[in-house]
Amino acid sequence: MTVLKLSEAKAHLGHYANQAKNGMSFVLTDRNQPIASIVPFQNESSLGINPQFGLANCKVEISEDFNAPISSFENDFYGN
Repeated sequence: MTVLKLSEAKAHLGHYANQAKNGMSFVLTDRNQPIASIVPFQNESSLGINPQFGLANCKVEISEDFNAPISSFENDFYGN
C-alpha cells in the first residue's frame, strides 16, 4: 500500500479515488500516524458471489391477518 498524507488526499481526492477504482490501495496518515485506508470497493460480483433471486419461492407464508392491529400492543401503547 502507498502511504498518503491526509493533506495530499484532501487536495487531490478525485485523483486518488480513480486510482483506487483501478486497484490501488492507500494508507492515510496524519502527522505520520496511520488513520485510515483507501481500498478498491469489492461488490458481490467481483468476489464471485452471484445472488439468485426466487430461491424461497413458495416457502414463505404470510398470514391473512398480517396487517391487523395488535390489540395488546395498542392497549399498552395508548393505554385503554
